[in-house]
Amino acid sequence: MSRAPRELFATYTVALGMSAAMLAFAAPAAATPLALAGGSGGDECLTAEPPVASAPAKPLRFGITPQLAGTVGEGQGEVVPVDPRKRSAALGALSPPRGTMVIRLNRLFMSDGRDGIRRFVRRARMYARDGYSVESQIRYHPRPSQEGDMDKWARFVERATRSLAQNPALVALTVTNEVNLPISENTSDGAYRRAIRAIVRGVPAAERVLGELGRRDVQLGFSYAYRYTPEEDADFFRRIGELAGKRFRRALDHVGLQVYPGLVWPPVLATQTAGEATLEALTLLRRCYMPKAGLGRRFGIWITENGSATNLGHTEERQARELSQTIRAVHRLSGTLGVSDYRYFNLRDNEPNGGDIFDNVGLLRADYSRKPAFEVFRRAVRRFGSRAR
Repeated sequence: MSRAPRELFATYTVALGMSAAMLAFAAPAAATPLALAGGSGGDECLTAEPPVASAPAKPLRFGITPQLAGTVGEGQGEVVPVDPRKRSAALGALSPPRGTMVIRLNRLFMSDGRDGIRRFVRRARMYARDGYSVESQIRYHPRPSQEGDMDKWARFVERATRSLAQNPALVALTVTNEVNLPISENTSDGAYRRAIRAIVRGVPAAERVLGELGRRDVQLGFSYAYRYTPEEDADFFRRIGELAGKRFRRALDHVGLQVYPGLVWPPVLATQTAGEATLEALTLLRRCYMPKAGLGRRFGIWITENGSATNLGHTEERQARELSQTIRAVHRLSGTLGVSDYRYFNLRDNEPNGGDIFDNVGLLRADYSRKPAFEVFRRAVRRFGSRAR
């Protein structure tokens, strides 16, 4: 992991894809000015100008994460207890009258073993009974005795896939989380040894089980957190390209982008709107990063996490504005950039006025009262949403 000067850590905070405190690390001293000033993209994918729309906009399949937001570091912070009835009512209000919304389950850890799998199977069944489609992360996040053991990892992926795929409502699995981010064990799998190999080994393991079960309709992906350092992000995709074989490319359907403009990268929206910053991230992923891994146009892009905070100096009005800007921008270039899915992260705040950057990204406050962004998202699902399961 590259180390920027310590004073940068006091200036910036980065949580890439659901982790945090790291803009200090987010760019080496030489790269940061280029990234902030809009320097040339080049081989390291520093900046990108979003393309002019060259294909019609496509409906987006919307979804949301109803569980807690992971806090940065090794452990989980405080979360106000869940009220299942209020959660169910909120999800029902967001759902479109026709079609369905995807419930994204996060934080199924390898370290949780069979108990974790059983817990997620129960959650998936609960949401399926309520009429939702379901997708789930399968996190690497090993115990010390498991770290680096790819055979144990593959067996866990196979077991989790076999159990979850019994549910007809399952539509997707994300194998690993934010492996390009080598910090914050609680939120990002890149903090563990051999995490890139976990992507390349895990996706085919899941696909093999889905084939046996006749569930090739379940789509498989891995997630990328925008961004760590441009150099190390580029190397992350190059390494995938070096390690991946035909089985991996045959099994993979999409790459999930996890992007938090104004919260992670860029840390301040000084010259861009949230929508413009998101389009730049999508363009870099499609035109610079994915080609380094040999992932061409046939591989889709999903936004698997996107959100705006209402703590640490961010207002609820700003959250609503940024959400509207982002969804409109993504929909406008969905056909051009090959984006089919959008997941908001997440439904409810962890706690009132939390100290972690992800404590207050919810559409609901901790007491389940609605923020203005709740209505923005509800309307977007109806206006721009797909009816696909």
